Amino acid sequence: MLAELLSNIAHNLFKPLLLFFYLGFAIPLLRVPFEFPKQVYQGLTLYLLVAIGWHGGEELASLSAGELGQAVGFMVLGFFLNFAIGLFAHQILKRTKLRQIDAAAVAGYYGSDSAGTFVTALGVLTATNIAFSAYMPVMLAIMEIPGCLVALLLISRLRQRGMDIDGNMPGEPGYSGPAPGAKHGQSIFSAEVLRDVFFNPGLYLLLGG
Repeated sequence: MLAELLSNIAHNLFKPLLLFFYLGFAIPLLRVPFEFPKQVYQGLTLYLLVAIGWHGGEELASLSAGELGQAVGFMVLGFFLNFAIGLFAHQILKRTKLRQIDAAAVAGYYGSDSAGTFVTALGVLTATNIAFSAYMPVMLAIMEIPGCLVALLLISRLRQRGMDIDGNMPGEPGYSGPAPGAKHGQSIFSAEVLRDVFFNPGLYLLLGG
């Protein structure tokens, strides 16, 4: 079985879809002076998010009651798993030389997911005829939320501990004193913060699609 798995991996490493993924991944590593046109990038992003949400919604609507319950269970599991990953990542990152606010921001990314990587993974599975649950696009939308919450939670704690207006903390270079109102930081469960989480453009388009 292991030999078959390794054979499949080797066979699929050079699929056209993955080759383009490698090509994009290598751009910053090789410092290629390439800048993707902003308008094209925004157009592709809008199309991708709406298409993913649309496909996931269609498949979710066709599920039976039992299948829907299973799907909801996986969504809940994915939500809390991403939340835990974000917090765990922060425990590691805060031990590095990163500023505390940068560690919180990067932890938020680790607690989220990537639509581009998601589409690449689906493309590979489809090309290799590996079956997957059709409601996975809905999982993508749900698993976007924990990253936002993790980042907001961590930054709210930093504000309460005296973060300055430039994001520096006591003991960090350039610290200029607590920002006005920092000790009374907004709760992550306030209406304004929750609106920012659930109505950010990416999540809005995924859920709306």
